[in-house]
Amino acid sequence: MIVLDASALVALLVGEPAVTDAIAAIGEADGRWVVPEHTVIEVTSALRGLALGRQIERDELSDLVQELIDLDLDVWPTAPLLPRVVELVDNASAYDAAYLALAEELSTTLVTLDQRLSTVPGIRCAVRIPDGSTSRP
Repeated sequence: MIVLDASALVALLVGEPAVTDAIAAIGEADGRWVVPEHTVIEVTSALRGLALGRQIERDELSDLVQELIDLDLDVWPTAPLLPRVVELVDNASAYDAAYLALAEELSTTLVTLDQRLSTVPGIRCAVRIPDGSTSRP
């Protein structure tokens, strides 16, 4: 199982060639994709931004949101993660801290396109960037 953040999911959904194959390979190798509950809205918001910015066609938005639903992600509640989120907020947004906290809770790897997450002080999980690099605390 792996934790995917919104950046990885958006890249996967819109088919960014540089990362799509790597994210898909990571996900296939590790089986179950796990996300905190805010992820679906965060990804939908990012896709909306791409549509408003005309980086994707407006009619693609509904199709991409349906693809997100079809991924059948294992969605975890954020409430149990909040104490750890609070510990991390000096160095990560609450959204990003939730991804880290979930990966820590599950003793698994966070997959993200955000290199900064691998440098958050005190994290207790591996952070993998789809270019193949892995950072361990």
